[in-house]
Amino acid sequence: MNFNEETFTIPTPSTAQLDVTFLLKNRTSSIIDHIDIHVIDSLSSKLLNTTSANHVSFPSISLFPYSQNYIHIYFAINDISFQQKLKTTLTYSINKSSNEIQTDTIEFKLDLPCSQYLRKKSLDPDAFAELMSSGTLTSQSNISISSSSQDFSSLINTICQTYRLTVVDKINSAASLYSETILGHPIAFLFKSTNSQNGISINGKSTETHFLSNLMEEIKNFIK
Repeated sequence: MNFNEETFTIPTPSTAQLDVTFLLKNRTSSIIDHIDIHVIDSLSSKLLNTTSANHVSFPSISLFPYSQNYIHIYFAINDISFQQKLKTTLTYSINKSSNEIQTDTIEFKLDLPCSQYLRKKSLDPDAFAELMSSGTLTSQSNISISSSSQDFSSLINTICQTYRLTVVDKINSAASLYSETILGHPIAFLFKSTNSQNGISINGKSTETHFLSNLMEEIKNFIK
């Protein structure tokens, strides 16, 4: 069996949550069932809807030969400052044709980078300008990238899709982007094209220093 993993944010009134979705693919000629996920909690995240300590079981899900299905696990998030890598074990049973049951495990690190703690949030240009000049955004970070593989407009579209940012305003070679963390921290960016080699300068502002710094590093590595 193999799997793909995606992460979604779930805004709730009282608790910030992440929905981690796994696409499980049965590559065998046998039925797979008794699927169980075990995740070690961190100081920043806690596994929800557990069936036992740090475990989530899926008794109603069976994967027939060469089929696939989705499963979801949910985390309560109380801090978004740093990337997390959570030790995770996926356990399942393979029902052999000889009535033999084989139990297999897949161990991996569930990667939750800082960008997964963003959610889309719109802001009009006047409100954005007021926020940028208000002094509320006490943390600032700047990076410059000498060249990128995309033209400016394509890059802005890709960044918005990848990092759940929305365009506030875009004029020629400059764009202002906005988002929020799932804990409500505002995140504001000013992207500028700097030369004919698709160079980019990025000015980021927020109220959360460590989160902003780590997010900027993610974006820098993504563009390079």
